[in-house]
Amino acid sequence: MSKLGGGRKIKMWRVFIGLMFLFIVIGCESKNYNIEEVINKHNDIQNLEGLNRFVENVNDHNKTKINYVQYGIEGQRGVRTLTFDGEKINVSHSVDGDFIEEYNCNNSVRYSDSSIHFLVY
Repeated sequence: MSKLGGGRKIKMWRVFIGLMFLFIVIGCESKNYNIEEVINKHNDIQNLEGLNRFVENVNDHNKTKINYVQYGIEGQRGVRTLTFDGEKINVSHSVDGDFIEEYNCNNSVRYSDSSIHFLVY
């Protein structure tokens, strides 16, 4: 009878180890954290198409996110992360990784070849 009980314990351990492995695999699953970036290096703008896609998603009320990266004269990296939740745009601004400010805008974004303008309320 102890053999039968020991076999059951081994089977339970296998199930437990299998479940733990499954949780680890699910928890460590690779997620797509790539956020599209528009780069502005001294008015040389790269990936303006990404900004066009962001604006289209906002107009269609689709959740979307983009980084607008602008480099300063001395090489500082300013990042404005625009996140649209379906209703409003949240803008988070950092320079060289240091948080500067955060604010919300209505869903209007206007931009020209050299700048982006947000309508803040």
